[in-house]
Amino acid sequence: MRSQIYCILVGLFLAVASGTTVGPALMVRAGGRKAPVVESPTADGPLKVFIETIKESRKHLAAAGVARCVSIFGMFPVDTIKTRLQMGQANAFALEGLYKGVGGSLFGQVPYGVLTFGSYEMYKKALLEKLPNVKPAFVYALAAICGDITGSGWLCPSEVVKQQTQAGMYSSTGDAVRGIFQKKGLRGFYQGYAGGLARDVPFRVAQLVSFEVTKNMYLRAKKSGSDDEKVNLSPSESAICGAIAGSFSAAITSPLDRIKTLLMTDSGAYGSTVASCISKIWKDEGVAGLCKGMAPRVIYIAPSVAIFFIAYEQVQQRLSD
Repeated sequence: MRSQIYCILVGLFLAVASGTTVGPALMVRAGGRKAPVVESPTADGPLKVFIETIKESRKHLAAAGVARCVSIFGMFPVDTIKTRLQMGQANAFALEGLYKGVGGSLFGQVPYGVLTFGSYEMYKKALLEKLPNVKPAFVYALAAICGDITGSGWLCPSEVVKQQTQAGMYSSTGDAVRGIFQKKGLRGFYQGYAGGLARDVPFRVAQLVSFEVTKNMYLRAKKSGSDDEKVNLSPSESAICGAIAGSFSAAITSPLDRIKTLLMTDSGAYGSTVASCISKIWKDEGVAGLCKGMAPRVIYIAPSVAIFFIAYEQVQQRLSD
């Protein structure tokens, strides 16, 4: 059911991004129920529209892939320390195993970055055209939500594998994949999916909106003092805007990140839902428990986002030249 819902969401989001409309025609399902059919506004069909949309957005997809790879690999040791602290492990700062699980993380995070940030640019462009009278910040937020949900179905399995490997529950990515599948089957790879989505959607909205707003303000100020019509961010300027966006978004979503970590790594002591996890943390640890791991999360996310946006902006600019 979860995979079916995800496929429906992705289809609807891609329809919006590609300019496809939901027509009035109806399709009869088994049992006589009717459902709307997604129709292409052109005679070429939705597949061609989708392919053309991907072609037009290839620079966004390439930039997202490169940027995600660089930022994840560079900051992975800090992410490992953060996970250990959130689980209350005594050896959180041990140097051994800091890159344990990095292969699985890259396998999940790079395609996730491509899906999320590539589709974000498509959604943003389409929504800005369709909603010209809506404040840009709201459009950025809506596009961020659509982009993150698009990538969430791919991300969750890799996050489960990565965090259980980081926590020392398995010795390698391969062992984690085999162990999780043997214990719970495919369902095990989506353990904590709701918690991940509850963290990632607010985080992505805060990150992308704050970056877009900071970037636009900076570019307006930079353009006012320049005769050039086209003004871009330099690597250092991208780093500053990215660090601001990363610090802000990491801090406000830190409690959600701990909930996600516990749901993905715990054997059931915190329950299986976001609500049960919050209730137990609050009962056992109070407010401090929700904020556990905030400092290393900000230390990890702020430079990670800065590195990401340096690579992201630079690759896009190179491909646009």
